[in-house]
Amino acid sequence: MTPVSLKALFGVSVTLGILLGLEFHVDRTPAVQAYTSYLSQSEALNAALARTGVLTRALAAGDAQLHALEEVSGHARVGLVDLRRELVHLEKQAGLTPLSGPGVRIRIAFDPKLPTIAGLTSVDEATQLQMVVGALQAAGAQAVAINGQRLVATSSIRSVHGLSASADPFSGVVQVNGQPVLAPYEIAAIGAPDRLAAILTAEALGQQFNILEQSFAVSLFRRGPITVPAYTGPLPGKYATEVGM
Repeated sequence: MTPVSLKALFGVSVTLGILLGLEFHVDRTPAVQAYTSYLSQSEALNAALARTGVLTRALAAGDAQLHALEEVSGHARVGLVDLRRELVHLEKQAGLTPLSGPGVRIRIAFDPKLPTIAGLTSVDEATQLQMVVGALQAAGAQAVAINGQRLVATSSIRSVHGLSASADPFSGVVQVNGQPVLAPYEIAAIGAPDRLAAILTAEALGQQFNILEQSFAVSLFRRGPITVPAYTGPLPGKYATEVGM
């Protein structure tokens, strides 16, 4: 064979080899099957995207609920602090906590050297003490106690043997908060000392006690401390039960 023929034969052989190689590597999957696989994958992707949106919304809702709970918890803590502060204030107002501060001390004691009303044989000591306490409260006393018994809104001062015949002004028995209190009487009051003393003078209470053989000594404590104990008696409703409808 001539050189030209050999070259032509070699070229044909190379071309056939390339075509055979391509034949082995070409995907023979039918077009319908390939399209079906594409649709399946596309639907799976859409489903995944849909689930992602639901999860995202659920996550956002959970985050909002958590934020709301945190706010409620914060409000609850603040509310609890406010309630505790209000409770302390109410206990103080009700006389359930001891108080200290500036004020006055009043000592009422029997003194036979003092003049008395001729022919007087009976004295209602409870009324006397009530006059002093009323004057102190009118002058703005924040707390008052008689012989350690704190006076509150429900307190009582009464003579057990009121207006009974007596050899001296202190032979009767006085009850404060239901507890026996005997002379000499020590009254402690917290408030503006000068103002408390001024009303006692204006009401001439000292002179009224003196004519009953009772000394009336007032001591001012402008810087304190006057200490008035807490009320320890029964509170309203302790022995009562609300009647059901």
